Amino acid sequence: MYERVRSCPSLDELRSTDQEGKEEVDDDDVDNVGESIRMLPLDDSGGDEESRPTEERSYETKNVDESIEDLISKVVPSTDDPSLPALTIRVLILGSVFCILGAASSQLFYFKSNPPSFSSYFVILASHPLGKFMAAYLPRKKLMGFSLNPGPFNIKEHLLIGVLAASGGSAAYASDILAILSLYYKTEVGAVAGTTLLLTTQLIGFGLSGLLMKILVEPPSCYWPNSLVLVSLYHTLHSKSNLTTSRLNFFMVVLGCTFMYQFLPAFLFPTLNSLPMLCLLSNPTTRVLRMLGSGYEGIGLLDFSLDWSSIGATSPLYTPWFSLLNYFGGLMGMAWIIVPIMWFTNFWDAQNFSSPVSAGLFTSSFTRFNVTSLLTPSLELNTTVWETSQPLLLTPYFALSYAFSFASLSSILTHVYLFYGHEIADAWSKRGSPSGAGRDDIHNRLMRAYPSVPQSWYIAMIVVNFIASATLVLTYPVFQTPLWLLLLALGIAVIFVVPIGIVSAVSGQTIGLNVLTEFCHGLLQPGKPVGNVFFKCFGYMAMSQALNLTSDLKIALYLKVSYRDMFKTQVLGTVIGALVNYVTLVHVIDAKRPFLDGTDVDPTGQWSGRQAAVFYSASIIWGLVAPRRFFSGKYWVLYLGFPIGVAVPVLMYYLHKKYPSRGFDKIVFPIICSGATLLPQLPANIILTGAMVSWLFHVRIARHHPRWSEKYTLTLSAALDAATSLNALAVYGLFTATFKGVQWYWWGNPRPGGDSEHCVQHRPAVEGLR
Repeated sequence: MYERVRSCPSLDELRSTDQEGKEEVDDDDVDNVGESIRMLPLDDSGGDEESRPTEERSYETKNVDESIEDLISKVVPSTDDPSLPALTIRVLILGSVFCILGAASSQLFYFKSNPPSFSSYFVILASHPLGKFMAAYLPRKKLMGFSLNPGPFNIKEHLLIGVLAASGGSAAYASDILAILSLYYKTEVGAVAGTTLLLTTQLIGFGLSGLLMKILVEPPSCYWPNSLVLVSLYHTLHSKSNLTTSRLNFFMVVLGCTFMYQFLPAFLFPTLNSLPMLCLLSNPTTRVLRMLGSGYEGIGLLDFSLDWSSIGATSPLYTPWFSLLNYFGGLMGMAWIIVPIMWFTNFWDAQNFSSPVSAGLFTSSFTRFNVTSLLTPSLELNTTVWETSQPLLLTPYFALSYAFSFASLSSILTHVYLFYGHEIADAWSKRGSPSGAGRDDIHNRLMRAYPSVPQSWYIAMIVVNFIASATLVLTYPVFQTPLWLLLLALGIAVIFVVPIGIVSAVSGQTIGLNVLTEFCHGLLQPGKPVGNVFFKCFGYMAMSQALNLTSDLKIALYLKVSYRDMFKTQVLGTVIGALVNYVTLVHVIDAKRPFLDGTDVDPTGQWSGRQAAVFYSASIIWGLVAPRRFFSGKYWVLYLGFPIGVAVPVLMYYLHKKYPSRGFDKIVFPIICSGATLLPQLPANIILTGAMVSWLFHVRIARHHPRWSEKYTLTLSAALDAATSLNALAVYGLFTATFKGVQWYWWGNPRPGGDSEHCVQHRPAVEGLR
């Protein structure tokens, strides 16, 4: 999700807030800052607040008169205590436990129909009482030179626990490669190659972050707006206030209740995942109603969900309201307007496909495309078979989603240039001065008490992981990547990491390189699908991980944690997470293979492997068939997404300048395009209830109960996400891994071959995914 914020503060204004004496962050200011950041308007007109029309100052821009520098001064104290311990035994124990839990659950959720996120807010909130418990009861002894109990649990330890857990507590992007190799290409590479792939792709980008310290971390103008909410939460938990106890009590109540409730949609009553009114109220269900109403095989019109893993898929509680408006605007417009129009007009033979939003690959007779027949034993394109088998068809929606992907890539460049050009130029022009770009502010001066990360660490990270990557591609030809392409992938990351990092640092927007990298590889090395995803993974993840470490280093500056400790913590978390990812991936594929490769359909709708299916389809389109072959014939028009993506932001910028009070600056086309491509990566049952919950919290509750919203909305979201994550692990561990075959079948939980949505009597295997 993209998030637009106001212009960054001037450096002189930031310096004016510096104070040498001790100061405390007021609890009320911390309470308000999270809401202030969430509700910042989409305004980059350059004018001051007094010049803005009154009608733009609505409830969703509460506290907008407070400028960014005021928010920073409220959240980030100008004091530090260098004697506080940071990287302690408590950090290593708690951080590793949460990292393992997050890595296992995230990799598990990767194969779920509605994957809930492993919330960083859960880690922050849950580790707080645990850290205090360890401080109270661990003996004050030393173990291998480390003190088991160095004193009271402090904010620096707390931050490092959260960073360690977040660094590895997700599904590694490279796990997609291992998944499709096993599920679709029927190739196993083994534990050594698998873990090497995960580790190198996750770690090599950390070396690039050394290039970014002077440009993206030290300048106050690069304030990384998304980090301020986390900083405010850490300070809230460590302030001496009754509010902390109130939030923790609220969190525990919601956590317990949600954990118990989620057994219903996750195991006992999966129909609650998707309640398609058009199907449930119609007997028998026609194909048209199934297309319109089904959340799994259709567009989810009037489809409700009572499962937080579906409702929370779009992060409706803490994503800024204007971002949600754009996101759901693109999603609903695509799913509920464009798809029905294409289906009822039979555009590109839409009615001949089994599902209007399928990610499958089809023949000209609309049957499953036998991709295996196109592959040589070395997993390359057999051009002779291709000539007799072409064309390869996609559902009109899935084809059009590529046009929106092109538009998203070009529109975000145009949008950022028009609305943030001045901020980017300012940050870039002041990168070289030792004290330029405000690097002599109080926060940078306080950080001089800690040793910096030696450049040799960054260089070693690049060299070691590149050697390991080179050894991997030379030893395992299945990855189809010569050394020159590996160098090119890293070169793309190096070229883009600074400009994209500047965009993220001053605006909160991030541009992904996945489409660009797979497009470039498809032009340079067509016919090699595994090589395409390998190239994409290295180019995309090198940049992404570099920016992840850089944003964490900014939080380290805000909370005065040693950059060295931050670097060590991130590397440790990444290594732990990659190893746990691999073990979980192998176990889930072995247990659920028929549901994941499309051989069978899970009647509960819990397991689909749709994300792996989308990744696989991309490898065929961009790698095996390649752009020159695929984007020909009727599909050439999809290239129009590039010029459209350039034109729309220009039009919005022109209209905003001509009619500044009409809100054209709030129309963010990259977010609209992102929403339009969400299906089929996630099912359509997320749309209606997710939009309703977003409106409820950002409009009704924020307007009528603003104080409650400011204090408890983030806590509520963290509790709901955490409970759903823990419940999914419990269901999987109890009823899949331990008590296999234990099941209770009834109307709300049909037997294999049934349909939990009750849209069809017998659901066929997913078309076109093998």
